[in-house]
This record gives sequence, structure tokens and C-alpha cells, in this order.
Amino acid sequence: MNKRHFILYITILLTGVLNYQEPAFSSHTKFLETLSFPVIEINSHFYDDWGEIRGNGARAHEGIDIRAPKGSPIVAVADGRVNTLAYSEASGYYIAIDHGNGWLSLYVHLNDDISGNDNLGGPETAFAEKIYVGASVIGGQTIGFIGDSGNAEGTVPHVHFEMRYQGSSYDVYPWILDAWKRFENYIYFPKKINLRLF
Repeated sequence: MNKRHFILYITILLTGVLNYQEPAFSSHTKFLETLSFPVIEINSHFYDDWGEIRGNGARAHEGIDIRAPKGSPIVAVADGRVNTLAYSEASGYYIAIDHGNGWLSLYVHLNDDISGNDNLGGPETAFAEKIYVGASVIGGQTIGFIGDSGNAEGTVPHVHFEMRYQGSSYDVYPWILDAWKRFENYIYFPKKINLRLF
């Protein structure tokens, strides 16, 4: 290699080093590291069913189904503002919470039953008191109750829990699993510090 080529090589090398930028990382997922687990009285294992084919192959599941006894409290996974309280034939009663950072959490198939009478409940059996559109909520606050409304009628009571980022559904199973582990730690070791309740 002659002197001219050597200088050119060093110049290219130094230019690359001086212009090097750290690789970008997904800072928007940082928010997910502190989520509360969405159900208090879980009674069976939940698993990663995000993306499962549903509806006779017509659609992919865009959430996580978490089973619990009917009427069990559902909690907000993080601080936010209630964006939607509604009912639809497919979803039944549901809540959406806007977390103000591009993230929206959805809680679907809330309770529509009253004791001894299937499907005779209404918003009062689905939503917690003082939960209304525009209400501020904090992570871990009860917002509604487990049920089987909408097209979940006849299934094991559960909540279809879903997170959306900038309008698109996002697979958050790894973070919800972490939230569950924190919840379990709280149950078994309640005096440890820095563990979130839910």
C-alpha cells in the first residue's frame, strides 16, 4: 500500500469513526416496564395467545385473554385518562384508557351479569364506580369487572386485554408476564420494598 492509499484509508476510517452514531432503540417500549398486572384475582394460567387465529381463520387475536372469576376486579395497567366506555355486540362492555404517550390500553368483555341472572346487568355491573369518559385513573386502580359479555358469552369469564401503540395493536405479553411476576412477588413477599402491588 503506497502512502497515498494509506492516507485515503485512514481518512475513510476516521470519517466513519467520527460520524458513528449509537444504534437507535425502541424508547417507546420503556413505558411497558412498569405496567401493573390487569387482573387481581386470577385463577388460572394465562398464556401468550396474541396472534392466535380466531373466528374460523378470519382474524388474528390482538390481545391477551386473562381468566378470572366473574366479577373479579380489573385494574388500569398504568396512569391515564378514560378514553372510552362502550358496548358493542362483539366486544360487549369495554374500556379504553389513553396513557398520553402513544399507548392505549383496552379491557374487553366486562361483566354484564347480575347474581342469578345472565345478561341482565348493564354498565353498573361492568364498570367500577367513578369511572367515566375523561376520568383520570392511576395504575392499579379498579376500573371494571371480569365477565363474558359480547361474543365471549358462554366462554370462561376473562378479560381480553390489549395494548395499542399509535393506533396499532402491539404484542405486550413479555411485559405482562413481568407484571405478573411482580404481582406474585408482592403476594409471597409483601414486605419487600420497590415491588408494585399489581
